[in-house]
Amino acid sequence: MITDTAIDAVRAAVASVADPEYPDLNIQQLGILEDVVADCSSIRVDLVPTIIGCPALDTIEKDVVAAARASGYEVTVRFCLAPLWTPDRISNDAREILAREYTVAIRPRNGLTKCPLCGHKALQHRSDVGATACRSVEWCPNCRNPIEVVRSRQMGER
Repeated sequence: MITDTAIDAVRAAVASVADPEYPDLNIQQLGILEDVVADCSSIRVDLVPTIIGCPALDTIEKDVVAAARASGYEVTVRFCLAPLWTPDRISNDAREILAREYTVAIRPRNGLTKCPLCGHKALQHRSDVGATACRSVEWCPNCRNPIEVVRSRQMGER
């Protein structure tokens, strides 16, 4: 029987798994960690990919399994298609780190995207795909820098 203590221990271990793309951030801060549940006689970790087909998913899965194993538990990983990941899942501290350390902006649901370098609030769209498929590229006419923006939807939508 899987205990609540075991679930809590696995959650704590896997929550701190670093994101391969942003090693200063973990999968909980980025909203990728959905749940840790008892599944019959085993423990399952549910993850929500930022975008379907993300090349980092294999690395994240291996790191989650390794973190759980290091805490004394074997787990299986399931990538969930629902709920759909959105930038709303990113924690406030992660948003600040993305802006400050990576020059990556988050498009708000309502309003204009703010430049993480100068604070200008009228970035101009340049490309649907940035360095990775989960980011687009915008241009700040004020500081004249390209800015990567975390995509708010799945590939092919803006």
